[in-house]
Amino acid sequence: MSLEQTVWRIITPEVKPAAEIVATDDVIHRRVSEGKSPPTVVFYHWKPSVSIGKPQAISDLNLDACREYGLDIVRTPGGGRAVLHLGTKDISYSVIGPSNGLNHVQVYERFCGRIAEAIQYLGIPVTIDNKNDFYVNGRKISGNALRINEGVITQHGIILCEPHDPEMMLAIMNPALYGKQDLSELRGRLTSLKEVAPHIAIGDLVGALQEKLTEGRYQAGKLTAEEQREIVAETARYQDPNWFPGNSIRGLCWLSKGEERGSLRGN
Repeated sequence: MSLEQTVWRIITPEVKPAAEIVATDDVIHRRVSEGKSPPTVVFYHWKPSVSIGKPQAISDLNLDACREYGLDIVRTPGGGRAVLHLGTKDISYSVIGPSNGLNHVQVYERFCGRIAEAIQYLGIPVTIDNKNDFYVNGRKISGNALRINEGVITQHGIILCEPHDPEMMLAIMNPALYGKQDLSELRGRLTSLKEVAPHIAIGDLVGALQEKLTEGRYQAGKLTAEEQREIVAETARYQDPNWFPGNSIRGLCWLSKGEERGSLRGN
């Protein structure tokens, strides 16, 4: 089925542990490739945690600080850089469906364009930078990462709903990566839904996103019993971020350092 004909399943946001969220994306990705699950857009609130991309070195993080803040650490099977998740202070989404032969640039053009349409529909003057980052009035409000393999895409992203503390963001990273100048830059770089449009509720944002991402072709759904069983099994795997020996110095998604950014493709 082409993306133009796809009817998407929408799963509305819940607060869930990091390993369960990553396992959910992985299970749906695999099952879509096998024709066992429909193309799906899943919305999440992560319990306080830090996610890193598959290639990223665990040494990019300050593990002691992560523990002090009570943050779980999870490695995803996709690309991207370290992301701090803070429950309902942000909203995450995963778009999982057939790739139809699109490459990573084409996928970002399609779905990031639709995300921008959703945010603009709410009256927020958002712009896209570097294919997959979203800015409002020159400040970053959202970032995305992408995985393409088995004929399936999983594009996942985060939108800040409330301000995130820049000091906390840099404290959980390896102190060798960032200094006072970076902290000053980060303070001036971030924004959130509450800051740019305090009258807009998270539910309004989710509604606009599901409408635009799917071009109106969607139906509300939930995980099947078979999916839930597979997710339980996969969650155990993702409890340990060392399930893959990442060695790429990538830094924080909001203030990158290290190797050139780019998605993990075909692995």
